Amino acid sequence: MSERLPKEAYTTAAWFETESKTVFGQAWTFVGTTHDFAQAGDFRTVMCGADRLFAVRDKEGRLNAFHNHCRHRGAELVDGENGNCGGALVCPYHRWTYGLDGALRGVPNKRECFPDLDRTELGLLPAAVGVFKDLVFVNPDAGADFETWIAPLMGKEWPHDLSASDIKDAVPLVYDMKCDWKVYVENAIDGYHLAYLHENTLGGPLPGMNEWERAGQHMIWSATEDGIRHRLPQKIRDEAGSTGMIESASTPGYGGVYYLFPSTLVVPTPYGMSVSSLQPVSAGRCRMHVRQWVGPWQSTDERAYIPGYDKASGIISSEHWTKPPLETGDFQTEDVWICEKVQRGLESPAYRHGPLSQGAGAEDPIRWFHETLAPSSHH
Repeated sequence: MSERLPKEAYTTAAWFETESKTVFGQAWTFVGTTHDFAQAGDFRTVMCGADRLFAVRDKEGRLNAFHNHCRHRGAELVDGENGNCGGALVCPYHRWTYGLDGALRGVPNKRECFPDLDRTELGLLPAAVGVFKDLVFVNPDAGADFETWIAPLMGKEWPHDLSASDIKDAVPLVYDMKCDWKVYVENAIDGYHLAYLHENTLGGPLPGMNEWERAGQHMIWSATEDGIRHRLPQKIRDEAGSTGMIESASTPGYGGVYYLFPSTLVVPTPYGMSVSSLQPVSAGRCRMHVRQWVGPWQSTDERAYIPGYDKASGIISSEHWTKPPLETGDFQTEDVWICEKVQRGLESPAYRHGPLSQGAGAEDPIRWFHETLAPSSHH
């Protein structure tokens, strides 16, 4: 493929602003799991490009999603990443009140201040919501088609059941990264670097042992050894039962990555599962929010052991590293380190794209990523 994204795609405010509208303004973004919405009024918020959205459970048990602003003067309705709003959504500015279905229920002093106001015309602006394997996604476009987006993963999904009693939700992690979100995606789907950058942590596999499969806009990675695919082997399914998680795996080297376009990475293993969601912040800057589910034998809070974790802010950043990244023994730190180095290279006036490898298990997924992204981010 010759239509590689230009370096400006990673470095300029103009490209970032266009992507905010044409990619993330129409994207399915991970917001939480069905278990985060156990009670009526439970909500979670997320940024989708420039759009601030929230999902909420209503009194009938339905999951709804809305743009997070009052229809009167635009004040945000719910604060923070999650919480419970009770039986209604009340704007703190003038107490306009909305039901959990988004309908405008009450306007203080309506007779005196808004005698002609039609409440039916001023409900919350809806967003779309979809659920797959207990994962909840939202989209700023209320008419977005979740079934079409997720259909290519049907029959190829991971076996983990987040409803299982032996699965625990670990403390979420937030990485602040000085690289464009696309740099991090390209690293995550690059099978060429695993045996080199991660020689002392992951230790491989070599490029020829990588296997990538396209699934619509999405991609699925697995490692192979002697021609045997290690993604969700049947023996692990059998030993794990309904949860897909076991304390020790008979098959070494097992690994898997599901990349859900554009911003979600699902990593199931025999020992747990993580979901990482990338949030572009600016050209050359992004954050990654990581949720993890682990077995009962594992710690649910390992932040103190993660290189770069700052207790005061709760953020993991290269600014707080206390030893060289390659000496930390942490492959995620190695990835952040290399992505930030790549970003600095991209910002060099002299930089020009080099060749991508031809092997399907190495860098072809980067071509696929650019091919998928190009129609949405065309300049």
